[in-house]
Amino acid sequence: ILDNSFVTYGIMGLERCLCGSIPTGTTLLVIAGTGAGEEIFTNQVLYGGLASGASAVYFSSDRSVEEVKADIKQYGWDIDKYEETQKVEFIDAYTPRFVNILPPELRNKITAKEFLKAGFDPFNQLKTTVSQNHESKYRGIIDSISYFLRAYDLNSVIEAIELMSSIGKLTGGVHLIVIGAGLHDDITLNTVKYLTDGIIEFYDKESGSHIERGLVIRKMRGLIVQNKSISFDITRNGIELETTTRVL
Repeated sequence: ILDNSFVTYGIMGLERCLCGSIPTGTTLLVIAGTGAGEEIFTNQVLYGGLASGASAVYFSSDRSVEEVKADIKQYGWDIDKYEETQKVEFIDAYTPRFVNILPPELRNKITAKEFLKAGFDPFNQLKTTVSQNHESKYRGIIDSISYFLRAYDLNSVIEAIELMSSIGKLTGGVHLIVIGAGLHDDITLNTVKYLTDGIIEFYDKESGSHIERGLVIRKMRGLIVQNKSISFDITRNGIELETTTRVL
């Protein structure tokens, strides 16, 4: 039985693999390459939190918010009802990036709403988002931190992550940070790993005629993490973990 010091992921079986559930106040790092399943995992964690009564913020720097919501809806998760009741907020830090660099002849093709975002600084948006004080049943998703690590000073990004983590611990909220595998040098990646309370790494590889997908829980504050790789399938219901795991 989980008490108020723990929250669920919304992914059946993951708590069992963790020998518990994620502690409140946790900042979780998700490491993954393209197509490894982390986007579905992130959406499932978001929707699972909303379904359990939590509020949420989804900060998108790698895709437009419309793309994110379309991906969520394709699994039958009705995100609109939570947005209408202001239980979830989507923050678009992607559109300002491409609006600012569009050639003049293409700017007249974007909508007025998108054009208004041209003056926003994505990093200021990030700092404003992570500094907000939320209720304890809260999930904050940063998808992803990779853009900021490539485009801004490392120390500035570290300060934003530390602020996010500190507020999470004080309020009991949970943050999930996505980072691209293979995009950063060892010092940068190890620094971000050090700052976070938990690490889940996704992988995929070809095995014969099909793609094998899995995840490894590298660490989780307050929990005993077993040295196992957990295989999963992507279905119409999202990520479904296999009932058996194998030792690495």
